[in-house]
Amino acid sequence: MSGWWFRLFFALAVVGVIGSAVWNNIATNRLIEQSTTGSRAQQVVALTALAQRDDFFDLLQSRKWRARMQVAEGVEAMNNADGVKIALAMLRDPDSRVRDRFLESLKRLGKANLAAVADGLKNSDGKVRNGTVQVMIALGEASVVYALRAFEDPSGRGAATEVLAYFGTQSVSGLLELLRTKDDEALQLDAIAALGRIGDRRATEAILPFLTVPAEKRRVVLSALGSIADPRTERVLIQALRSAQDDPDARAQVALGLGAIGTPRALRALQDALGELNLTVADSAALGLQRAGAQALLFLAQAARSENPAVRRRVAVALGGIADPQSVALLSELLRDPAPVVSRAAADALGQVNRPEAIPVLIRALRHPDGGIAQNAARSLARIGEPAVPLLLQTIRHTDPVAAYLAATALSQIDAAEPALLQAARDPATRRYALIALIERNSAQAIPLLKQAARTNDPDLRLIAQRGLHRLSP
Repeated sequence: MSGWWFRLFFALAVVGVIGSAVWNNIATNRLIEQSTTGSRAQQVVALTALAQRDDFFDLLQSRKWRARMQVAEGVEAMNNADGVKIALAMLRDPDSRVRDRFLESLKRLGKANLAAVADGLKNSDGKVRNGTVQVMIALGEASVVYALRAFEDPSGRGAATEVLAYFGTQSVSGLLELLRTKDDEALQLDAIAALGRIGDRRATEAILPFLTVPAEKRRVVLSALGSIADPRTERVLIQALRSAQDDPDARAQVALGLGAIGTPRALRALQDALGELNLTVADSAALGLQRAGAQALLFLAQAARSENPAVRRRVAVALGGIADPQSVALLSELLRDPAPVVSRAAADALGQVNRPEAIPVLIRALRHPDGGIAQNAARSLARIGEPAVPLLLQTIRHTDPVAAYLAATALSQIDAAEPALLQAARDPATRRYALIALIERNSAQAIPLLKQAARTNDPDLRLIAQRGLHRLSP
């Protein structure tokens, strides 16, 4: 008898478990259905219930993307922390259309629920963190307070930094307060790094005491001071630039900071650093001098006389970012440098200077026996663009076929040159290279001219025309 009761009890238990599971499944499906297709009131009720479940995102993924989009309207109607929680989770959706829709929802919900939105900065999913950063930036300066709170949590610090850096000066006082009041060294260093990104000189005095931290952490402090580029730190930055014990990447940032400071002492230190054994530091010294602009020209002219070709090459790189007639003069000299690495860099830099004085210098360089120099000169003329067109058109008349071809390749990259090229393609003296340039431009207007050229007696010109027609004809 007792065995019968046991079997009956067991059967009832199994039926109860199965029934509960079936009922739970039915109830869950009803919630999902109401959250994606129901009335607004039904959506709010269903989504409120789903928000309490850890698997709500996976459950919503069972519906098609259009249905998932409908959830956004219900979330907006909720207008509370649970609604924000769902919207943040939906930023993980595999469909970009769904993610974009929920970004808009978060922007609408955010003003009244910024604390809940800021929780997305701590999310383990990169799409959620990045989306939260976008939303908080869109919501304006009110986001700064909540980003500072998230910054205190290591899991949210990276994303919070993006928000704080965007708002810049509005974030400085809060970051300085964290620096003063928190004993967490990792937090302090991250705050220093964030202040460096912002570049506000109000942070200088608060950061300077941290120069005494161990070398592996000192790099954060030096990088921040280099980014801020406060003239009061000139001496500290020069010492760091010259210190082989400090981190090379930090010294590279220091070099850029010294360029921004731009005093004679800072520029002299950068000139000296052009010959640094560490290439990262040496290259950044060139960029620092470039950043200083015309006031660095005297120091670059001195460095251009260095016996080290690597230094002279870096001088050319620096000059390429200084749009001054004197830069053209110095680069013209470096174009004649016996070291190909220097002269090629000079040919490239003349295009970056983008001064009209550089055009005749580059035109002459098209005939240089070093192919690398000639090709860089052509690329530079193309970069200068329309002002170079008249002299380039003269060059395609040249008896030197290499110079004429390189001039044609430069012209092919200048949109404003097309009318002149179409005219030049009718002149027997310039037809061949004008057609080459037009073919490279994929100019449909050149087709009638190519058809004419295909009937000429010149076999080379006929071959060019035939290849062009094959390429351009529909």
